[in-house]
Amino acid sequence: MIRLDTQDILNITMKQIYNIFKMKPLELRFVNDFQGESYLLTNDKLHLSNQHYWAKVMECVFENHVRPVLMCEVLYFLRNEFLESEVKLGFSYDFAEGSNGEAAASAEIRFNDSPELKPGEIAELIDFALVLQDKQWFDELTAKYKQLTA
Repeated sequence: MIRLDTQDILNITMKQIYNIFKMKPLELRFVNDFQGESYLLTNDKLHLSNQHYWAKVMECVFENHVRPVLMCEVLYFLRNEFLESEVKLGFSYDFAEGSNGEAAASAEIRFNDSPELKPGEIAELIDFALVLQDKQWFDELTAKYKQLTA
């Protein structure tokens, strides 16, 4: 698993925007105008996750215009950067007195480390586990083989 912080996410978003739109952003800035989403506030903090894919989380400033950046786009950018991964993305906005809606982003990137093997492939691994005399691995593979062939 890979963990990304706010700066990592901003860097990847900048890079992906440039790759897709062929225009270099001058700036990415967080937005915090969530008037309609006040029901999401908890203790003066607003938390957005993958399920809030519709939310405008940033603005991308180009030389001649400003473009909104949605949560679903940031997810797309991260998935482009980390192919074959599952991305859990979160944005937090602090609305406590004096914090002025400061934002932070984080992401967890997970890869599918459990490939689906066919019974024949598992049988070959069982033979290999016997050669290595690895009882734990042998037991795991045998259980998986029985599960697939039952």
